[in-house]
Amino acid sequence: MDLWVWVAVIGGAVVALVLLFFVVGTPGRRRAAKREQAEQLRREAEEKLKSAAGRDAAARQEAAAAERERLAAEQQLEEADAVDPDLPAEAARPDAKVPRQAEAADETV
Repeated sequence: MDLWVWVAVIGGAVVALVLLFFVVGTPGRRRAAKREQAEQLRREAEEKLKSAAGRDAAARQEAAAAERERLAAEQQLEEADAVDPDLPAEAARPDAKVPRQAEAADETV
């Protein structure tokens, strides 16, 4: 055979090997890129979970404080009713409940 045939055969083999390397290597690179993307998404999700947990704890503390304030206000109203001379006699008794209108909560938070 002539030299140019051998050069063409060897060149074709080299091109085939290079293409094979890129074709076979590409799924591995894609998987690595997907792993990196998944890790980044996990980190972002964990940060959001920590932030949400902090806000949830703050909301629970705020709700507990609001409940304590509500109970204190109700007790103060009962004490005021017990002391108020203008209330009827049966309403002034400590064990009697005076019906009250619930005030609308201020929703401007």
